Amino acid sequence: MGISYIFLIVMAALSIFPLYYIFMTSFSNAPNLISLSISDLIPKHFYYTAYKYLFTANLYGGTFPLWIRNSLILASSTAIISIALAMITGYALSRLDIPAKKSLAIFIYIVTFFPYTATAVPLYLLFAKFHLLNYIGLILAYTPGTAIFTAFIAKLSIDAIPPSYEEIAMIDGLSRFGAFLRIIMRMAMPIVALTAILGFMGAYLDFALAYSFLLPNVKSWTAIIGLYYMAGLLNPSSAPAYNIFAAGAVIMGIPLMALFIASQKMMTSAYSSLAGVK
Repeated sequence: MGISYIFLIVMAALSIFPLYYIFMTSFSNAPNLISLSISDLIPKHFYYTAYKYLFTANLYGGTFPLWIRNSLILASSTAIISIALAMITGYALSRLDIPAKKSLAIFIYIVTFFPYTATAVPLYLLFAKFHLLNYIGLILAYTPGTAIFTAFIAKLSIDAIPPSYEEIAMIDGLSRFGAFLRIIMRMAMPIVALTAILGFMGAYLDFALAYSFLLPNVKSWTAIIGLYYMAGLLNPSSAPAYNIFAAGAVIMGIPLMALFIASQKMMTSAYSSLAGVK
């Protein structure tokens, strides 16, 4: 028992240390990792230089708060559309009698194995041809990757929900779509939360595709692109300012933390509200 606790403590420390290191680096006055020492892990003074720079600097006509707003809009739109596509597709594969349903489900399952990076170049060439190198194009590029992956999981989850629940709801006057919203969506809330998290994170933290789509328009940059430039990570002639990069990572982590907390509460509420279903 004692060995198990020691192992768990060590694993927890190894998991928390990178986060703690980033947090402490963001309050450091040392611009690069070489300048940091062990004593900086327990600092005597907190410096807000990096945070002040992020909120006040104007780079090529763009600002970090503007880029954060762009990222939140892009990620939220991707998450919402991914949820709609994944749940509707999963419901169709599970409940509707459509031709070649089994083959389509297997195809969707196989597609999930393809790495996202393998589609970056074809997506760029495709959307460039249709003049969609903008937010609409990015949302259309991000959404299928998340929706296809979670649609198969949604199908398996809906398979486990007895069809009698929907039948009773439709006898009481709901349409099939109403039963889908009131019954299926509520009982498959963990899949909804998973899709929201994956869709949001994928768009919020992506660099490669956003960089290729949005680079010419500085005011349309996402936060991850702007942070790389502000920290000097894309400038080979200067040393990267890792305290600025760490401060940006801390700020960008706040919406992700809020999303995880909200998704946990959403799933807990969903389970508690269904406790009396017979």
